[in-house]
Amino acid sequence: MKIRYHKKTKLWRQSVFKNDNYTCQDCGAKNGNGHTVHLEAHHIKMFYVIIKENNIKTIKDAINCEELWNINNGQTLCKKCHEKTKIFVENQYAKL
Repeated sequence: MKIRYHKKTKLWRQSVFKNDNYTCQDCGAKNGNGHTVHLEAHHIKMFYVIIKENNIKTIKDAINCEELWNINNGQTLCKKCHEKTKIFVENQYAKL
């Protein structure tokens, strides 16, 4: 949880949003014209997989892990589309 609330995470999110022009990369939703969309930054290669593969045990390990902060491994999703990725992952585990 310390990683998710670290200032570097906030900077990563902002970079992902900017890179994607503040637009959901799944459905194309974006704020504007009186319409408000809650955007979230999503790790394409899952956050917990990066943590596991890089043997991250401390906040210092996380800060020094380049893969964790690579904006090319991030995409902007609206809350609804981000939820779909979580359901997909849960369904994959259910098949195991």
